[in-house]
Amino acid sequence: MLDYIGGHPHSPTNPWSGLFKTIVVLRIGTGVLLSRHAWSGAQGAYDFVWKEKAWDWARLFVEAGVPYPQFTAPAAAVLLLAISISFCLGFLTRLFALALLPIVGLFLFYAGEQGSVHIEAAWLYLLVDFTLLLFGSGAISLDKLFHIGESWASRPKKKKNAW
Repeated sequence: MLDYIGGHPHSPTNPWSGLFKTIVVLRIGTGVLLSRHAWSGAQGAYDFVWKEKAWDWARLFVEAGVPYPQFTAPAAAVLLLAISISFCLGFLTRLFALALLPIVGLFLFYAGEQGSVHIEAAWLYLLVDFTLLLFGSGAISLDKLFHIGESWASRPKKKKNAW
């Protein structure tokens, strides 16, 4: 019976060779696409809070009936920016994917009542977010570099001296 396919199973693998075998492309692509919304939202939140300018997100939060829109809209914008940076770098991906779930879920709930045209994109973000929550950041990430999120059982055990 065939145990493995390919080269020698004990040969060291290059992490760059697994670029398209992991979730890295999905994670970075989502981070880049999300950064477009997040950057404009963070700039609008800055102007809204510090310069007291009108902001579309605050108006939309009021129309959707979200409680305390003057606080929740800037918080959502800053959190989206942090999530997009995290996804691009692959740093604490599962934690930030968990933080994105309620944002996208609430958007689906409130925008679904008004018949928003962005519902399909929100469902796609929700599916990608759930996938990143399950599988983590992939082979090329800061999580992998610093061994963040690895289980203790999979770490190599130290050998005891036979003396």
